[in-house]
Amino acid sequence: MSARCLLCARACPVRFTKGVYAIHRCAACDLEFVWPTPPPEAVEAVYADGYFSGDGHGYRDYFGRERAQATRKSTVRLDALDALGCRGARLLDVGCAAGFFVEDARARGYEAFGVEPSPEAQRAWSEAARPWLMGDLDAARAHGPFDVITAWDVLEHLPDPLATLRALRAMAKPDAVFAVVVPVIGNVNTRLAPATWDQYKPPEHLWFFSCASMRALLRAGAGATVLREDVAWSRDARWVDLEGTSRAPLTRALRAIDGAAHRLARAVAPSLTVDSVAFYAKANDER
Repeated sequence: MSARCLLCARACPVRFTKGVYAIHRCAACDLEFVWPTPPPEAVEAVYADGYFSGDGHGYRDYFGRERAQATRKSTVRLDALDALGCRGARLLDVGCAAGFFVEDARARGYEAFGVEPSPEAQRAWSEAARPWLMGDLDAARAHGPFDVITAWDVLEHLPDPLATLRALRAMAKPDAVFAVVVPVIGNVNTRLAPATWDQYKPPEHLWFFSCASMRALLRAGAGATVLREDVAWSRDARWVDLEGTSRAPLTRALRAIDGAAHRLARAVAPSLTVDSVAFYAKANDER
């Protein structure tokens, strides 16, 4: 088999390589992806114990220090769903990790449930939230159909995000809202020096969407039209000391210059400084 676009099935050439992984590009759809798909053992190794606690890929301290950040994200995302008239809806959060968004949604008045396959994350579920959280989609199906399905920073990890969206569409009401966050290509790093963009990280991330290709994926997979797009994340600097941890005087000076250039670029051409976007889409009434 050759590398073919998920959306249009065209053959796609290699754009660049990251380690042992080749990243291919469909120029027609503005979609990039890892091919060949990494073997299951390579992918499973990414999500072994330590993914959420800084022992390898993933998060530094998701269950502890990042809880407050998760709550801030929940507030922004629930505000957006409220604005679309979803408040109080039956909601399924796919890839819910420790269930923080589900808990925050229930506190807001949503009838929320979550799905998370990671044993490490499941061990962090609170006793109060456990009745609403499940390990797979089959278990979640009994609580549907859903008015809202969310997938925050999930689709880029999946072997086949199109198939997953189609499966979720079958669990949703005809006019359901689908809300996702993904890293997006199109910023200056991805255009000029892709190796410098930290979201190109196979085998953890396998798909790299632009705003256009994510709109197309939501149409193809969920029959949904995007109603709203919000910038979910834009870093403070793009080239030097991205974590802002260096104390070296020269590095700190260069980072200040980098940050000033980043702010100027954001004012002139905002798309060049966006790293991830939240998409809110509504399905039509046809199956």
